[in-house]
Amino acid sequence: MLSPIKLPLLALLLATALSLSAPAAPAAPAATNDPPPTPAPIRGLLEVNHATVNLHGGFWGPRLETQHLITVPHALTELDDDGHVTNFDKAQGSFDGPLRGHHAFDSDLHKALEGALYSLQHFEGRHLRQRVDDIIGRILAAQHPDGFLISYFIVQHQDRRWEDLRLEHQMYNAGHFFEMAVAHHELTGEDRVLNAARRFADHIDGIFGPSKRYDVDGHQEVELALIKLYRATGERRYLDLAKFFLDERGHAHGTARLPFDPKTAVAPVRPPGPLTPEQRQEFFRAQLRVRNGRMQDHKPVVDQHEAVGHAVRAGYMYSAMTDIVRFMDAPGYEPALTDLWRDVVGRKMYLTGGLGTGQYGDEGFGDPYRLPNESAYCESCAAIAHVLWEYRMNLLEGQAKYADTMELALYNGVLAGIALSGDKFCYENPLASSGSERSTWIGLACCPANLTRILPQVGGLFYARGPRTIYVNLYAAGEATVKLDSNTPVRLAQETDYPWNGRVRLTVTPPTPTPTPTEFTICLRLPGWALGHPVPSDLYRYAETNTAATRLTLNGEPAGTTPAADGYVHLTRSWQPGDVLELDLPMPIHRVYAHPQVEADRDRVALMRGPLVYCLEAVDQNFDLTQAALSPKAELKAEPRPTLLGGVTVLTGEMQPVGKEPAPVPFTAVPYYAWQNRKPGAMQVWIKEKR
Repeated sequence: MLSPIKLPLLALLLATALSLSAPAAPAAPAATNDPPPTPAPIRGLLEVNHATVNLHGGFWGPRLETQHLITVPHALTELDDDGHVTNFDKAQGSFDGPLRGHHAFDSDLHKALEGALYSLQHFEGRHLRQRVDDIIGRILAAQHPDGFLISYFIVQHQDRRWEDLRLEHQMYNAGHFFEMAVAHHELTGEDRVLNAARRFADHIDGIFGPSKRYDVDGHQEVELALIKLYRATGERRYLDLAKFFLDERGHAHGTARLPFDPKTAVAPVRPPGPLTPEQRQEFFRAQLRVRNGRMQDHKPVVDQHEAVGHAVRAGYMYSAMTDIVRFMDAPGYEPALTDLWRDVVGRKMYLTGGLGTGQYGDEGFGDPYRLPNESAYCESCAAIAHVLWEYRMNLLEGQAKYADTMELALYNGVLAGIALSGDKFCYENPLASSGSERSTWIGLACCPANLTRILPQVGGLFYARGPRTIYVNLYAAGEATVKLDSNTPVRLAQETDYPWNGRVRLTVTPPTPTPTPTEFTICLRLPGWALGHPVPSDLYRYAETNTAATRLTLNGEPAGTTPAADGYVHLTRSWQPGDVLELDLPMPIHRVYAHPQVEADRDRVALMRGPLVYCLEAVDQNFDLTQAALSPKAELKAEPRPTLLGGVTVLTGEMQPVGKEPAPVPFTAVPYYAWQNRKPGAMQVWIKEKR
């Protein structure tokens, strides 16, 4: 049954005959995990592939259906209309029209195709698959014999294909092509697209590397993608090349690895007098070439201990660094990652898990504790990069605090970027607004394309596995099949309305019959929000110091709920089919305060319930949001509204008009991710507090 928010859009799709077949019920998870890609990491936990996790019903099921029915075809149509596909036709000589867009245009198409390929692992879609195959065929037809495949440089500037890496996004295009190719291989088992990616990667490896050319991309991404390509093919050169690109950052670049002198990072002088459009563009590009930290190329990665620069680029780089530590010896990487994480989560992260203030005009990190609300940048891509990084940190160290932050960024930072209807998007996600509307598409399509690819993979964030151990990181209705290291498949079924309430029923079904009892450990994450900590730092805190007791039973009998040092409750036993764990995480409404140094949030309070951050939207109130304050003693209630915004729990209470004595006025707060889905109007996360 499709959720009500999607019915008008589905009718529209059918009426306009978009090429998408009606979705079948979500495919059941595979009987076992596929064998871990070769080679497996040398450190940390193993992934549980999203293809073996089936999220249906509850919170995530309708969203994934919307993603498949609405978002994926909408993204492909918009990209096609904008010329992303015909650029490849022109590159291979079958299209006489103009080259469209900019040097990074290919990357957005690769991202959307990656999302389609992942979505097809969960839903049937014959026409969608045909559409994807057609587009991929047109992309591959443009590949040069030497492996090079970027339409912009094939059509023009062939002689400059590897010039100006800092600005031209060559590696960024390549990286997203590699990731799409791996997704195609996972869906089909075919090597055609993967081999094309290998040819392109081999071309890059023939130019860059030790004793070759020493240089780096301006927008990190290829590093992550090369590691994925390494895992899909077993080709060690790709892993080494990923580390080469990371290690080259902060160096002089050229024909050898030489130190970079920061004194040479001098800002360009603006030409005198009025500038022509061409002069303005060149002055802007000259500013971008200054190695001031914007692209994290100001010092070696092992010497970077504070997060600076463009938040998306940083998140991708930190993610790749984390993977490198998991797969090879990398002295200095882990201490840098630890300090970077503490800096981000302790001083530079919004309550929503969003990153980036735009303070320095670079879509990036600002000064410590400088977290303005209305001018918050919080690019959707930055929230996605943040989720990817926290996910990998959790795999590396097996600590629940990373899953805490991943959950915060996922439910609030990422989901805020896409409308409930699935076909409108936000590039920026501020925490206060005087009124704005989502866009059906964004010309600079990195965010809508990135949102298209991240959500079909979300099931892979829910579980991880170690030696004879299963980690449960997130909670949602659905089933998963997790293979233990002995190739023993264990089926896990969650029944829950999370995040609307914290009751989770987890049924464990090891295989039967087995010659010996199936003894292993299940590690249940006790969320930090349930233990009195909205984030794993002192950047934000609850008003209340006491927390309601968490309850856990095993087959109806009480089980201990004291987490180990890693933040998980460890349950080791010989599991029998039908064993049931019932976890009850109380979800009171919490008032949240920011660190005293966060000037923008002084004398203000935010509201959270479970992992969700709430906000006030003007459409729900009968007063000016800027002219009312919340008393610390005001009674707050949580009320389910099944027909509002696809089904949400709202928070209600009363506020006091500022500077006045009349009766309090009622207010309604909705989950932050759901704002901008009705009439345009003002919004606030941080509310004035009456003193």
